[in-house]
Amino acid sequence: MADTPLITRAEAEAALFDTRGGNCFFAPIRHHSPACAWMLRAMLDDCRPEVILIEAPCDLACHLPHLTAPDTIPPVAIATLGARNGQEARAVRYFPFSEHSPEFVAITHAKQIGAEIRFIDLPAGTRLEGEAEAPVFQSEAPFDSATFIRATCTKLGLRDGAELWDHLFETRLGQRDWRGFFADVYAYCLALRKTTAPELITSDDTLPREAEMRAHIALAEGKRILVLTGGFHTPALIEKGEETPCKAPEVESYLISYGEEALDALSGYSAGLRYPGWYAGLWQAACAAGGPPDWSAHALEVGTGFAGLMAREKRRVALPQLVEMLAMAEGLAHLKGRHAVLLPDLFDGMRSALVKTAFGPGEPFSERLHHYLRGTKLGQAPQSAGQPPIVADARARAEGARVNISDSVKRTKKLDIRRKAAHSRASRFFHQMGLLNAGFADLKTGPDFVTGNRIDLLFEEWVVGWSPFVEGALIDAARLGATVPEAAANHLAERRAALYEAGRGNDLGAHLALLLLGLSAGLGSGLVGLRAELQEAVTVSADFDGLVQILFKLQAVSIPGDPLFDQELPDLSGLLGAAFERIVYLVDDLSQTPEEALPARIKALETVASVLRGPHAQRLDGDRFSNALAQLLEQQGCRAMLAGAVAGLLVRAGLRAPEVLATRLQGALLGIGGAAEERVAVLRGLLMTAPMLLWQNQRVLEAANAAITSLDEEAFIAALPALRHCLTQLNPHETDRLAEELATLLGVQPGSMTGATSRFSEAETTRALMIDSAMGALLEADGLTHWQCN
Repeated sequence: MADTPLITRAEAEAALFDTRGGNCFFAPIRHHSPACAWMLRAMLDDCRPEVILIEAPCDLACHLPHLTAPDTIPPVAIATLGARNGQEARAVRYFPFSEHSPEFVAITHAKQIGAEIRFIDLPAGTRLEGEAEAPVFQSEAPFDSATFIRATCTKLGLRDGAELWDHLFETRLGQRDWRGFFADVYAYCLALRKTTAPELITSDDTLPREAEMRAHIALAEGKRILVLTGGFHTPALIEKGEETPCKAPEVESYLISYGEEALDALSGYSAGLRYPGWYAGLWQAACAAGGPPDWSAHALEVGTGFAGLMAREKRRVALPQLVEMLAMAEGLAHLKGRHAVLLPDLFDGMRSALVKTAFGPGEPFSERLHHYLRGTKLGQAPQSAGQPPIVADARARAEGARVNISDSVKRTKKLDIRRKAAHSRASRFFHQMGLLNAGFADLKTGPDFVTGNRIDLLFEEWVVGWSPFVEGALIDAARLGATVPEAAANHLAERRAALYEAGRGNDLGAHLALLLLGLSAGLGSGLVGLRAELQEAVTVSADFDGLVQILFKLQAVSIPGDPLFDQELPDLSGLLGAAFERIVYLVDDLSQTPEEALPARIKALETVASVLRGPHAQRLDGDRFSNALAQLLEQQGCRAMLAGAVAGLLVRAGLRAPEVLATRLQGALLGIGGAAEERVAVLRGLLMTAPMLLWQNQRVLEAANAAITSLDEEAFIAALPALRHCLTQLNPHETDRLAEELATLLGVQPGSMTGATSRFSEAETTRALMIDSAMGALLEADGLTHWQCN
């Protein structure tokens, strides 16, 4: 019979309130529902149970006294940590309580009626086993996917299960008929369960959890009890079934501050209603009114708050637009037969009044309304709950850095790290939190001393914000130390030990990166051992490129006044000097460098030269490096590319006359024998270290031009690909500058050799020249050279 109801209201009330001799009451709820919380409070006053059984892990009941502490401000959450696996982050599961959570209302109201609270769900230790990340409470997926939900939405003209729930139940917020309300919720959830695919129910831990809850209900028999669980479970708990209590290992857990943003279903919280900020406002309005809230007034408050947010972001909502938005929302609500303005009405009114472009991802008004209704409030865990000292230390340091930790809003913070001591301290704290992967601070722009990128910048720009997940990461890091700096230093020590375990004890780059991370985080005293190990490795290392990176990256951090200098690690200048001495020693061996590695060695040589030309040159004996280069240039087996690069460096430093470079360049280009690439190698090396000599020194340019123009046609065509590849090392500005100098040298109009383009590729051009040369040879052989066009 299609129209036969699954269950009548009278049958639902009997099932919930008259089973087991009238001493066992069931309250089917939806987690974080203000309407359920309101009705539950009335139910508790009328039923006066001796024991309240709540769907929450039974091994977390130790936190009940803290949940009712006077200084507890929801939202808060019990954070549980999984088993440790080496240095990996532990699985963290959160069991949150908002101000309008039925569970929180039951816990706080129990004192007033003299009831005992018990948690009856599977132990948290069981639910964490084998899971990297785990959902909390019951997944809300059936509230949207069940056949019953889809069919009812179609019948009532509603868009999804979220609107259907609000339409049927949240609109009853503030009313007193708790019996009729919970009977309707029970009928709704019974239909939901019966039309949910069986594989969804058996695919997770739903059935073991219900067996656990039934066991706890049986233990409470003989007392007047109220069973408070998600409505999806209630039908299974009313019926008799397996009662299997479970034992699990103890878990580490803490009551922590939580936030509305983390509670939001759209943020990945699987057991939450969407937009907790919206529902919190409704709950507060109902509590203030002592009954149903003024839905129109609440919509007006939300609309004006949203308009204020947009005005602060330079997207002003005009008063007529706001009036149109709210009037449209209220009209849509009335068309759907309800007195309450709900979320879909508000969104539809906003889109009609404000969105003038195509609606979709990235549309600013919709995205900002989502964010506004989600909420940013952070709760407060009581001091009596006790947390690892590192959490309190991080909070104090965040406040010292003038970071607002009263909400979860991410804010931009600009730091003048070179001139303001307070800003430098804040930067080091942010870097420490970054080492702990706390998710607290994200560096957007600024000097990156680890990579050596833009280290001359004066400012750092961070995006910072507190959240429950920051606290979860800090709790996980508590094993490393009682303070953030201590934990960060021990984290680096673990990473250093991991290098040795992986056989990378002499990896200069990896050790240098750890040292610079530690310096950025202000961990000087904790870096003494790492610095000593790095210096020991430097003295025997043959890693030329790694040594050059140490020189390049430590040049700006080794003495007082440098941005990362730490007085607790004062001997970095010794490490800098040791790296430089080792570089000078190894220069003599560069002539043995394999051909494929030459570009990297030449780039390293240019890096050393740039340091010796830079602001920190006085810290090093540049003459020793230049003398080593001069000796390398005179070696018999010095490769052509390396010779060109070294000659360029020496001429640029004023230690060799340009004529020396010109002679070497001309001799190489005109050399007899050898492939074209080998003959052009000197020029290629020169362009890698000192390309400006071609346009700054007339003698060098004349020598290169004379050598190239003296090549016969066959030799020029053979060398052309190598020459073109060589010149691609120049940037567009340098290419234009060289063209201008060549134009002057050749006596043609300046500018005539720049800006020219060709529709032919390099390969096509080379092939055409070869064909032209071959045709010329054939014509000459046949005595037909007079046919050639001049």
